[in-house]
Amino acid sequence: MILLIAVVLLISFSIFGYFFLKTKIKRFLGQFGFGNLKEVIDEARLEDQEVPKSLSSMDSIYLKQVKTDFPDIHISELKRKAEKEILDCFHSIELKDASSLTGKMKSSVLKIMEDYQGKDVSFQQFKFHNTVLSNYHKNGEVATITFSSAFEYYLVEDGKSVKTQDRARVEFIYIIDEEKISPEENVLGIHCPNCGSPIKTLGEKQCSYCGSAVMEIVGRVFVCNDIVRY
Repeated sequence: MILLIAVVLLISFSIFGYFFLKTKIKRFLGQFGFGNLKEVIDEARLEDQEVPKSLSSMDSIYLKQVKTDFPDIHISELKRKAEKEILDCFHSIELKDASSLTGKMKSSVLKIMEDYQGKDVSFQQFKFHNTVLSNYHKNGEVATITFSSAFEYYLVEDGKSVKTQDRARVEFIYIIDEEKISPEENVLGIHCPNCGSPIKTLGEKQCSYCGSAVMEIVGRVFVCNDIVRY
């Protein structure tokens, strides 16, 4: 009998403690304008879906320097090219085919494909919010310009569509002195301007598929070298 009373009291205290703690948490959240924990989670989820990812623009710091080093450069055109490279990478993910990519870009896309674990995914209603200049570096071998883009899309996975805010960095490089870079160093994610076939190494003077000269083109334009989501 005593044992039964003890068990009933223990259960009663447990129930009382649960509701007491729940009330305390609700009152605490209420001080910050939240009715309950579910509302907090729902608001955070809604913000993740609707609020564009933040970008750190360095245009005011690097733009003047870039234009001094490359007077003929068109930054707005390079930004649009960065956005196209992002779209091409996401398209490769949809197709589960990174064969058209080389170097760092190929590695980045393969890593994202691994994250989806072989599932069929698509990125619909793709929309860019902004693209900014985020970094610039120049040495005796190469000049590197990095852009950051914020964008949204509907991720369709296993028949479910979820609005997603995302961002990525796109790195472009300009070969200043090709003789200082090893011909075997695969630092470029570029393609033949004539047939579109990938150029495997910097040492290739001609396209191995169609025979077009490529080295002089590499030496006078910025080419995409890497794309990283962050």
